[in-house]
Parts: sequence; C-alpha cells; structure tokens
Amino acid sequence: MTPGRQQAQQQASQELAQGKYHVQPTSPSPTPSTSSPTPTVSTPSPTPTSTASHHSSGTTILLVILLIVVVGIAILLVLRKIGKPRKDENAKKDKGKHLAGGSAETPLFGAALHRHNAEQAAKGGNWQEAIRERFRAVIAVLDERSLLPERKDRTADEAARDAGELLPEHAEALRDAARAFDEVEYGEYLGTPEGYGVISAVDDAIGSAVRA
Repeated sequence: MTPGRQQAQQQASQELAQGKYHVQPTSPSPTPSTSSPTPTVSTPSPTPTSTASHHSSGTTILLVILLIVVVGIAILLVLRKIGKPRKDENAKKDKGKHLAGGSAETPLFGAALHRHNAEQAAKGGNWQEAIRERFRAVIAVLDERSLLPERKDRTADEAARDAGELLPEHAEALRDAARAFDEVEYGEYLGTPEGYGVISAVDDAIGSAVRA
C-alpha cells in the first residue's frame, strides 16, 4: 500500500529520530601552532685583533733591525778596505823610524835603537822618555860587548855600579845618570833638558871608551 502524504512524513520523522542518524561531528584537530622562528643573530665580520696587530708591528721592527745590521756590516767592510792602505802606510813609516839615517838597508836595534828613540823624544820635549831611553842605550852598549856581569833583573843603580867598576873614570857620571833615570822612572819626575844632557854625555863617553 502506498502511504499517504501525512503518513509518509510521520514515518520519515520517526526514522530520522533514531540515534544512528545523530553522529557527533568530529571537530578538526587543532593544527600545531607554527613555532615562531628563532631570531637569528647576525655575526659581525671579524676585525683585525690586537694579536695580529702586534705580530705585524714585531715583523716590521725585526726587518728594520735586520736592515740596520746589514748596513752596519757594509759600512765596516768599506771602512776596513779604505783603512787598510793607511795602516800599511803607517807600518812603513814606523819601520822607517827604526832605520839608521832613513836608510832602508840598516835596521836599528839594541843601543842604537834606544839612542834613536831618545833623540826623537827629546825633539818632542818628552824628557822623561828621552832620559829613560838614553840610559838604556848606555847599558845596552856595555851588554852588547859583554862587558857587564850577568845579572837577572839588574836595576839602574846596579848597572851604574858595575859599569863604574869597569870604567872608573866614568863612575861618578854613571851614578848621576842612574839617579836621573830613577827620578823619571820611579819618582815620576818630568825630567829636564839638563838631566838628559848628563845622560847623553855619559852615553857618548862610554861609547868612545868601549870603542877604544
């Protein structure tokens, strides 16, 4: 049988009233909230550190020192090269001083060398050195002829005494010469032309006596 309109509405209402037609709608699951992005910190570009600055300064100082050393060595080499001829020239001059009369053939030694040195000192007014060297010339003359007895560390007074025994006529003059030598050698006297004249006269007299 076909139900009427009113009956069909009732049946439909009853049918829809059943629980199977009342399903709770599922609420959409909350979507996870998007975490806020972590703020990024911009890293500044590196700047030169103090260590690098110190290293650069140290390198510069080292280079400057090295340059100074090299320049100094170069200057020394140049000065040595320039000064060598002068040194050789001075050596030749000094050698010439030891030659008799400026001759390049007869070198001076012994009494002649002491006498030459005494004369040069006297010309320069150095009476101390002149007296020392002239007295040494007197003793050297006697030693060269083996006229004095062998003595170790002979003093000026002992030399004058020994020479006076050998040459009694000159004994007093030898004592005066020894006294003049002691005054400048040990007494720190400046010496005088008169003192040098005494020793020069003794030297000449002893030289003549020995030659005779």
